Amino acid sequence: MNCPKKYYVIIFLLIALFITNSSFAQKPTFGLKLGVAVSHSTIDENTTEPNSGSSFNGVGILGGVYLDIPLVNEVVLRPGAEIVSKGSSGNSRYYYYPPRFTYLDIPLNILYKSNSSHGHLIAGGGPVLGIPFQPYYGYTLKTDVGLNGIIGYEFSIGFSFNVNYCYGLNNVSKNKDIATKISTRYLGISVGYNF
Repeated sequence: MNCPKKYYVIIFLLIALFITNSSFAQKPTFGLKLGVAVSHSTIDENTTEPNSGSSFNGVGILGGVYLDIPLVNEVVLRPGAEIVSKGSSGNSRYYYYPPRFTYLDIPLNILYKSNSSHGHLIAGGGPVLGIPFQPYYGYTLKTDVGLNGIIGYEFSIGFSFNVNYCYGLNNVSKNKDIATKISTRYLGISVGYNF
C-alpha cells in the first residue's frame, strides 16, 4: 500500500477545489448521496487450469458527498468522495467467501445542469480515481482509474435521483500469485440532497 501517493492525490484535489471555488462568483452547493452499487468484478486467477477466470456480480452500498461548482451557464464541476462496496456473490477458487472490494472513489465530473423552475436535468461524466481499502483476504488491490457517466434529475427542493456507471480501466490486482488480473465496474443508483 503506497500511502504517500494517495495523500498527494487528495491534497492535489483539495487545492484544485480551492482554486476553482475562489475563481468563480457563483456559490457552490454541497450535496450528500446514498444508494446501491450493482457491481461486476472479473478475476483471472493464477492457475494453469482452463477457464480459470471468475466473474462476480453483487449489490453493495454507495454513499458520499459532492460539491457542485458552477462554471459557465449550465455547466457544473462536480468533484466528490464516495464509499463504494463493489460486493459480489459466488465463491472464488481460493476462498470460500465471495470477494468484496471496497473503494474510496473520487469522481471529477463535468455536468450539464439545465435550468428550470421545476428542477434540473443532470447529465455528464468524467474520470474517477478509486483508492482501495484493506485487502480482501489474499486479493490485494492497486489504485483504480476509471470513467464515470451520470444522468439524473434534481427537484427544485434539493432532492435528486441519480444513475451512474463507473468503468474501471486498469488491472487492480497487486498480488499476481493469487490473481493475474482483477477489473471492476458498477452501476450506481442513488438519491441525493443539495444544501
